[in-house]
Amino acid sequence: MASTVMHSAVLPESRRTAVNDQGEPILRTSFHWRKRRDVVIPWFEINGSIKVKSLETISAPNLRSVGGYIYSCTDSKSHFPNLLRVGGDLDFQGTRKLHIPQLSEVGGSLLVIECNLPNLETVGNRFWGIWTGPLFVPKLRSVGGSFEIGMAVIVIAPALEWVCFDIVLTYFTTTFVANKLVEVGGSLHAGSATIFRAAALRHVGDALYTTSAPDFYRPEFEDLAYCEMHPDAERLWKMRTAVSALMVDLPTFDI
Repeated sequence: MASTVMHSAVLPESRRTAVNDQGEPILRTSFHWRKRRDVVIPWFEINGSIKVKSLETISAPNLRSVGGYIYSCTDSKSHFPNLLRVGGDLDFQGTRKLHIPQLSEVGGSLLVIECNLPNLETVGNRFWGIWTGPLFVPKLRSVGGSFEIGMAVIVIAPALEWVCFDIVLTYFTTTFVANKLVEVGGSLHAGSATIFRAAALRHVGDALYTTSAPDFYRPEFEDLAYCEMHPDAERLWKMRTAVSALMVDLPTFDI
């Protein structure tokens, strides 16, 4: 009896909504939507989560932050033009029409398809996505889980420094550039990348696969339990090292 009453209970409007210090309306609880019509989310902040179980368009023109997760199974347009932060997961695996240009922080996992992420800086857990074109994440610095990218031919992450678990690139990827990447806590799977640029990489926790990239070699990675680099990588690295040493020893001339 008590559980039935609690399930049907609805908080009064005064306890569900409020205004922030700027006088903007916020939602103190979560927002769940199951109706078969377009969704409009008017608030600037939502302290709870968002769950949309419909296939219609979602519009949240004012929303800047969500304390919990955002989940939707829609395959229609989803507009979050001012969203900056999501405390939990952001899961939009059903649509290629997600618009989140200002997003900078996801506390949980990020699961998206064909989504532009020009301002994304941190993902607290797993970063998973599918891109048929190139993936460019210019500001992404850290991923607290795995970094798993499907289908993208080119993956460029110039600011990425740290991935807690694995980096997994599928056999579509031929170019990977992350020259500030220092540490991968798990395995690095980039076997199809013929161009692999990670100049700062110093630590891989488990296994390394860069079998198609002749210009990438690190002698310290030979000690990993599983390490497969290009068969010519060591020879070419030694040649470059010798040439660099020779250039340093050459005398200089004043003209």
